[in-house]
Amino acid sequence: MTQADIHLAQHTPAEPCRARRAIARGDEVIGQIARRVATFGAVLMLGVALITTFDVMIMRWLFDSPIAGSNEIFQTIFPAAIALVLASGLSDRAVLEIDLLGPLFGPAGLKWLRAIGAVLFVATLGLLVWAVWKQALSSWNRGTITTILKVPLWPFYFVIAASFLLCLPAQLMVALRAAADLHSRWWVGVLVVFCGMALALSATISWFGGLSDFFMTHTLTAAGLLVLLLWVMILLYVPLAAALSVTAALGILAMFGPSQAINVTGNETKGLLVSLDLAVVPFFLMMGGFAIQSGMSKDIFAFAQALFSPFRGGLALSTIGGSAGFGALTGSSVATVATIGSVAYPEMQKRGYSESLAAGAIASGGTLGQLLPPSTAAVVFALLVEQSIGALYMAMIIPAFLTITLYFATILIIVRIRPGAAPKGEPWDFAMIRTTGLRALPAIAMFGIVFGGIFLGIFTATEAAGIGAVVAYAVLALRGGLKGGGFWQVMAETTRSTSMIYFLIIGALITTFFFSSTGLSEAMVGLIGSLNLEGWQVVVLLCIVYVALGFVLDSMAIMMITASISTGIVAAYGYDPVWWGVVMVVVVEIGVITPPFGLNLFMLKSVAPKIRMNAVYAGVMPFVIADILKLALLIAFPVIVLWLPGML
Repeated sequence: MTQADIHLAQHTPAEPCRARRAIARGDEVIGQIARRVATFGAVLMLGVALITTFDVMIMRWLFDSPIAGSNEIFQTIFPAAIALVLASGLSDRAVLEIDLLGPLFGPAGLKWLRAIGAVLFVATLGLLVWAVWKQALSSWNRGTITTILKVPLWPFYFVIAASFLLCLPAQLMVALRAAADLHSRWWVGVLVVFCGMALALSATISWFGGLSDFFMTHTLTAAGLLVLLLWVMILLYVPLAAALSVTAALGILAMFGPSQAINVTGNETKGLLVSLDLAVVPFFLMMGGFAIQSGMSKDIFAFAQALFSPFRGGLALSTIGGSAGFGALTGSSVATVATIGSVAYPEMQKRGYSESLAAGAIASGGTLGQLLPPSTAAVVFALLVEQSIGALYMAMIIPAFLTITLYFATILIIVRIRPGAAPKGEPWDFAMIRTTGLRALPAIAMFGIVFGGIFLGIFTATEAAGIGAVVAYAVLALRGGLKGGGFWQVMAETTRSTSMIYFLIIGALITTFFFSSTGLSEAMVGLIGSLNLEGWQVVVLLCIVYVALGFVLDSMAIMMITASISTGIVAAYGYDPVWWGVVMVVVVEIGVITPPFGLNLFMLKSVAPKIRMNAVYAGVMPFVIADILKLALLIAFPVIVLWLPGML
């Protein structure tokens, strides 16, 4: 492609033509098919949640006679349901990419990079489809059946394989549209990107296939080079799921050969889909979606407002309390900032709060979305390092309440030093407290049932998540929220998020297998051990690194890339992996509110465009100091984290 062609691609808009319209139409048709399939999958998930609730709440409690083979029902229907939603997420562009170097490449450069990344994701899906079909054929040939119900497994595996197959045209249409829009002549972009990537991938696979001796004799060097390749791909806007899968698959190809790369990919994918533990993610996504749609999140914020009204800065205090309640429903930091910020900031502005206090309370309160169960980052950590999700959830509760207490204290100190930062409080309105409290009761009860049940050992984290989804659905139905498409909106959001998370974890699991095969974690432990540092010094060093990563990366991405390696390091110094998982979430969340690049700060700016960034930076700093104090306490006194899990 000549320089003139590149210049033309940058300055000539892609005009509609018959071919572009055909590609767009194909994308829409595949998307519609994928969404219908995903809707069926999401309804199946809710059906499994209903069966789980009936089994736990009725059959087990009342009649002491659980449904025979209930786990087998779960492990056959639920994986198929998950697989059914994957293609829809791809059609809806639900992928995670790291946007760090946008200004460096410019709009035209970003379009090229994203088109290349989309094509690379197509290749990744080709590997997954091949690997999953092999697993389905293996099940067919072996004639495997479930132990209790004697149900053949192969039909479910073929549904899973067919669902992955649908992912290929879904992502292919995404890549075709991206490539066709690169040039005024649609075929130029398609030809350059698809043929160029085909040649590059063929050459790369052939080259790595001949590196077996190098990988076996210089394993750590090879692993380090693949880590570098992973970061290069991430910085070049390759979707994180594709970057993880491709680098790990290339490493396994070089070390063990092509058949092993396919087998590992298939085994990890199948193991993930049938995992009872990861089922908490879609269930909690449903629970959060139904809770938002039914108004439960607003109810919690209104109740917090009524409770804190007598205090100077009461609305800032209620923002922290409301964020805690919202976080306990959704498990998302960014979503908490977006939702609570859109409600709280205009109200605080109207009542005369300083910009800095309002910004600090909203941005820092958002971190509670990941510090309180059902934190998705905690689930990912538990899966990658093989720890109990229930134990991690219990371990997060005291640090989360410590965070809330320190944030409250921070606000009270600010308004004490600067009374003009917030207006005086108003007397308690007990009628309002009663009204808002009653309205918020379903959300409080749901949290109590779900996490109280886990703590008391009444049901597992997966069962708790299913029950939570059913309770939230029931509240939505009773409040008339099923009218007007509210139910389908929640299902659509659930499928998009589920698709993105599952593809990410597939990539992370393949990467974990490769790194464990290379001994990279042990080498890192040895390297750090050679520095003759104390254990607490190593932990502090890692925390500094994670805070820096939190400036620019989502907590999910950080967990995917680094959890297994860093856990191996701290475990070598005698620290509990559950404790480290909580500390990891804490330090990453400090990063998302630390100037100048904290992600929550920019999310706040997006929901409050008129707010000045210097006010945002000034506002969050007292909360960052509170977080550093909290982190010091968690490191100095691990019992803060480990006491509740020790009671399970």
